[in-house]
Amino acid sequence: MADIRVAHRYAASLMRLATEQNKLEAVYRDMEHLGLAITNSRELLVMFRSPVTRPESKIGVVDALFSGQSDPLTSAFVRLVIKKRRESVIPGMVQSFSQMYRAQKGIVRARLETAVQWPQGLVSDISAIVAQQTGKSVELSTSINPSLMAGFVIQVEDRRYERSIARSLQEIKQLFSDNPYIKKY
Repeated sequence: MADIRVAHRYAASLMRLATEQNKLEAVYRDMEHLGLAITNSRELLVMFRSPVTRPESKIGVVDALFSGQSDPLTSAFVRLVIKKRRESVIPGMVQSFSQMYRAQKGIVRARLETAVQWPQGLVSDISAIVAQQTGKSVELSTSINPSLMAGFVIQVEDRRYERSIARSLQEIKQLFSDNPYIKKY
């Protein structure tokens, strides 16, 4: 729990600093890049959490990861976090920063899962409906899940709306499994 609070505080500090220096967009891109690298590389996550790996080595890895592509503010801030021996909170800091950025910009993330690939026009319509319902702009990601059979599942933040054949069949099965004529002891 304490790590989450520390990560949130570091993210808030970076957010304020980036806003003051008018580098919010660049820092957000760098944080998304770092978050993607951590998600895709278990070794990077283990390195950040390892107390055995020396801070100088971690700074070298971060410098190689960004390698001149990042804003100097981002790389300096990450180096500072590592020098303060708080590198274990970097994954949480990245996540908190992304959440704060989206809240400040009025962006909501949504995930659309379908049984087959939908035409782009239909996906755009779904995105417009979500934007209308939430009053925010939408970052919509799509994925294909053949086990749905037909239909879709859309998740917007903590809300989930499911209209699929698989779900309907599951509800029918549950309905038939409840027999009111058999006593339950």
